Amino acid sequence: MLSMKNLLPLIALVAALATSQAAAADGDAAQFTRHKHLVEHITSQGCAYCPWGDHVLEQLGQMRGDIARVSIHNNLNASDQFRTIKAEAIGGLLGYDAMPEAAFDRTPYQGVFMQVVSIQPEYSQEKAQAFSDQLDTNVTTPVLADVVIDAAYDEATRQLSVTVSGDVKSNFESAFGSNVGLTVYLTEDSLVAWQQDGSSRVENFVHNNVFRETMTNYKGDALKWNEDKSHYENEYTYTLKAGWMPENMNIVAFVHRSTSTTPLQPVINCQSLPISDLLVHPVRGDVTGDGKVDIADVNAVINIMLGKAVTSDELLATSDVTGDGKVDIADVNAVINIMLGK
Repeated sequence: MLSMKNLLPLIALVAALATSQAAAADGDAAQFTRHKHLVEHITSQGCAYCPWGDHVLEQLGQMRGDIARVSIHNNLNASDQFRTIKAEAIGGLLGYDAMPEAAFDRTPYQGVFMQVVSIQPEYSQEKAQAFSDQLDTNVTTPVLADVVIDAAYDEATRQLSVTVSGDVKSNFESAFGSNVGLTVYLTEDSLVAWQQDGSSRVENFVHNNVFRETMTNYKGDALKWNEDKSHYENEYTYTLKAGWMPENMNIVAFVHRSTSTTPLQPVINCQSLPISDLLVHPVRGDVTGDGKVDIADVNAVINIMLGKAVTSDELLATSDVTGDGKVDIADVNAVINIMLGK
């Protein structure tokens, strides 16, 4: 039998739901919509069945535009080049016991927290539809908070500045308590590397949504409130590592219940922002800034490499196509390959 102490959080949550529904009826809750559903996907290069899971989640993303997917690499059967200490810590936090598995809004479904996402390819569409239905029926946590990402990227220094903020409803604290966290992930798409696929090793598998870093503590940071706790605003900066391609990267921010207790608490709201939206020249290899990659860009990189062109910090950053901190023949070759569709 539940004690009154254990019932209090449930009573508060039910009360918040009722208030949220009432607010929705008079249009007051329009600004507190759920932006994205967070999908945290545990995977590995050495996982033979992980490509099946990738395919299912790709189809899920094609079905609906409200998915913020994060592929968190851990080691399995081999050393994974995308595994990091933080990725391993997040895997431990989520508590996976197989690969590939995923958490959907950190909310259990039919008593199961981590869902197996792989299935034979002929059933992948059906599996993706089942996850879509699960998201539509499994959301019981009221939103009550907005998540807004404002960011700027300095192409010369590779510094990313991010502000995550939002208004909250007056009953936010009574519903969720004061121990609420904000987590900000950085992910990268279009990473070509090997992947085990069944009994075969694929050398040029395209890895998307790869977890790169957290701008917060991996368990989340406390929200920074204004005086009456009606608005929060957290600020972060991070210098992207050499080799990371900002045009392929995303910021994923989500507000969630405290992760200091077990089991994990549901995600309250989530939002994502492509860093490409912040770039002066969002097309990789477009050194001239005319919106396309052609022989003019090849010549521009050659002239910069040979010191025959007047350069600025911005132009040097754009010409460093490989992201290794210098402009050389590797960048010329990279532009040629982009131009040829390679």
